Amino acid sequence: MNPSTVRYHGLDALRGIAMLLGIVLHAALPYIPELPRELWPTDKDSSQAIRIIYDFIHIWRMPVFFILAGFFANLIVTRRSWRAWWWNRLLRIGLPMIIFFPIMGFFVPWIWKYGWSGEFYFFYSNDGQPHHLWFLWHLMIFVFCTALFRGPFLLSAMILGFTERIQLGFIQKTFVRIGTLAAQMFLRPRIPIGFICLCLFVNLPTWGELILNPLASGLYFVFGYALYTNNKLLSSIISNWASYLIAALVMFLVYSVLVLTDALVGAGTDLDGLLELLKYVVKVSCATVFSFGFIGLAEGRFGQFNERLRFISDGSYWMYLIHLPIVAFITFSMFDWTIPVIFKFMIAIALTTFVCLVSYKFFVRNTLIGLLLNGHRSSS
Repeated sequence: MNPSTVRYHGLDALRGIAMLLGIVLHAALPYIPELPRELWPTDKDSSQAIRIIYDFIHIWRMPVFFILAGFFANLIVTRRSWRAWWWNRLLRIGLPMIIFFPIMGFFVPWIWKYGWSGEFYFFYSNDGQPHHLWFLWHLMIFVFCTALFRGPFLLSAMILGFTERIQLGFIQKTFVRIGTLAAQMFLRPRIPIGFICLCLFVNLPTWGELILNPLASGLYFVFGYALYTNNKLLSSIISNWASYLIAALVMFLVYSVLVLTDALVGAGTDLDGLLELLKYVVKVSCATVFSFGFIGLAEGRFGQFNERLRFISDGSYWMYLIHLPIVAFITFSMFDWTIPVIFKFMIAIALTTFVCLVSYKFFVRNTLIGLLLNGHRSSS
């Protein structure tokens, strides 16, 4: 197949699934122990099981998303041009963000007021800006940074292994050689210890949370950008996906034990600082290894065209854009129900997913909105 037309169906589906799992995360937040009520309306009951589900998804979801964002960015740049990618991002990310700001301002504030106090009345507020779209802000930062500093961006990509498609002079070729050596150190195909160490350093200011750390999300983005042309590494990730997932699951088990231990020990003890450091190291390491595992699994086992996965991939962007007020309202309306929280959790996920899927299929998929969000759809 012509490499200029091949579609990475597995990675495309993985990106869509990562976005849709935001529904699960936002349905889980009201039931997580110790979650500050001023941050999110919370139920009177909580669940450690739901917290583990939340932690499992939260650890790897956004690192995978930013890696894939970088991967597909390089795909567009390689097949078309930088200008085409910049225009594509402005149209499909910048414009929807402008449109959804006032929409979220209409829905989110009164729903949160309802969740906190039980009072039900409509009002508009700028506090309704779509905070759940923070990762789109990061992508737009990358767009502007690459537009302003394309040269330094390419050099940083070279350090992570992007060396195959660059025609440069003597000085630049020296950087390529340095980049190749660095890639051998940081991107060893089977054991990405060097890259994990780099992630630990860059994630340290926010202890692994990407929302306030564009440098960390940018590192994953640059890695994904480099991965598109690093066929050896991509092939190794696909071949060893099972080993990565097994190792990541073991690390996640350790992380869960540390989280539960921290909850039992409590803050202010002599072990508190050590536990936080251990959690941080395991969390960031787990994120990288899970990312490798799921990327390898997606492309290795689901790399062929699948109509259902394609539907999920195409619809995920719309469904993520609209899901927050839906899942929040459904969840908050069940606070007074006397049923186990796990059932409330499942009901919120199921109803929200149903509403989002139906709205996409009948009101978005074949409309101008669908064209804006996803572009022209091919049959394969």
